[in-house]
Amino acid sequence: MRGNILKKLLRTDSLLVTLVVVLATIFAGIYGKGGSPFFSGGVLEAEAPPVAEFGAVDAQSSVLSECAESDDVVNRNLAAMPKAASAEPVRFLMLNAHNYFVKGEKQRSRYKLSIKKEPSCEAVADVIASAAPEIVGLIEIGGPMALEDLRTRLRRRGLEYPYTKVLAREGEDRALALLSVHPIVQDHSRAECKLLGNQRQTMLRGILDVTVKVHGSRYFRIVGAHLKSRVADDPAAATARRSKEARTLAMYMQHITRKQPKMPIVVYGDWNDGPGDSSLRILTQGVSEDAALTRVKALDSRGAAWTLCYEPAQEYYTFDQIFVNSVLRSRRGRKCEAGIVDCPAAEAASDHRAVWCELR
Repeated sequence: MRGNILKKLLRTDSLLVTLVVVLATIFAGIYGKGGSPFFSGGVLEAEAPPVAEFGAVDAQSSVLSECAESDDVVNRNLAAMPKAASAEPVRFLMLNAHNYFVKGEKQRSRYKLSIKKEPSCEAVADVIASAAPEIVGLIEIGGPMALEDLRTRLRRRGLEYPYTKVLAREGEDRALALLSVHPIVQDHSRAECKLLGNQRQTMLRGILDVTVKVHGSRYFRIVGAHLKSRVADDPAAATARRSKEARTLAMYMQHITRKQPKMPIVVYGDWNDGPGDSSLRILTQGVSEDAALTRVKALDSRGAAWTLCYEPAQEYYTFDQIFVNSVLRSRRGRKCEAGIVDCPAAEAASDHRAVWCELR
């Protein structure tokens, strides 16, 4: 009798000890050094796994031209970068080119593609040329042939972009890309990027990640993404998918920030969410203070902030946004400009409007 009572007490104590350990672990993850909870609609979500998952770079993305630089070289040069006040601004522009597919491009999915019409292709080039950016981040470009088609049109307008990057993955026809006047000296892009906490799913369009060297003395790391569309059979599942992709990108930002703490970083994307939605709150909060991002506030010539017009319902959204890390926010200061391109060609070019900002 006494032995049975003792066994029951021991089992109860074991359960209490286990409960205390679990609670201590949870609170340590939320409030410990470098820890940060994610919130989605007021519900606390589990924190992302360690950054070790971002150790390897896709083999297809690791090939660079003769201007490539190692991490050690870049980190040494970052310490000698000129102060922002003495640096000339560099104009960066991002644009969702709205299914910029051209004839002959390799198809990577089973879906039927429509070739972008000639007037619309010309309008895309007009939009970019109107802002004359030195670096262009592109979304919904078909692939290498589509990017070369756009480069040719820009060349006819007096804009030459000798350095390029296309990030395409199998199963997805809409690629991410970058055009640059300045050399791309590092490429850490990932076409296959597993979602944190779910090894069966990936970022639908991967993560474009390149470092550009400007005038031989300044670096900018450019990161691009395109989150899951809102056009889906299950809108709730699509929203959850965007939050997962945002968590993956937020953890990735911590990974690269801690490898290169002095690097100015630009993050651009079509987020398919507005500034107040959970996926973007995840990015701005970051998984730690050093990885938090700040949204660049951009307006058009009329003071409007929308970047997408959904024609069927005549609804306007701010889905296309540029973010900067703390290093670049400090360098930009208050004098750097930003804007939304609303030239006459904008409507014919895409259902999205281009966003630009100055970098220092």
